[in-house]
Amino acid sequence: MLRRCCTGFGLLAALAAPIAAGVDIGEVLIQGTITIAPELVQHIEPQDRLIIKLFHPGANGVELDAKNQLFTTFTLPLTFKIAPSISMSGDTKYKTYSIEVLTDKDLDFLSAVTGELMARTPEPVALGSSGLILELNTLRTDRSD
Repeated sequence: MLRRCCTGFGLLAALAAPIAAGVDIGEVLIQGTITIAPELVQHIEPQDRLIIKLFHPGANGVELDAKNQLFTTFTLPLTFKIAPSISMSGDTKYKTYSIEVLTDKDLDFLSAVTGELMARTPEPVALGSSGLILELNTLRTDRSD
């Protein structure tokens, strides 16, 4: 449907120590597919980036153990795998995480620019979850409007 390939941050490198420790990687990955609402396809442009944000929701909206995967090129639908930080012994800090997916038009995904899209899990999901569908179906708006 839409173009683009990926340049995410080294998932395999991050999982090397846990694999050596005998951890079943499927138990720490969260896997799914990112899609887009058909009526919003026109908001994706060739220079857009896609960010997958993984975090454990803390008190007062604080994002704990946050991790981002950045795709400078991508094609939707996009199958993804993401894992939190894993200690050398194979332990994670939390058992559930939230995922947000954002498009980025201005090389600053922390700010919202009109025309950027987002999706998020409605509640935290357990590590080892698979088959998630995150649909880019919400327009972000410029906070300075």
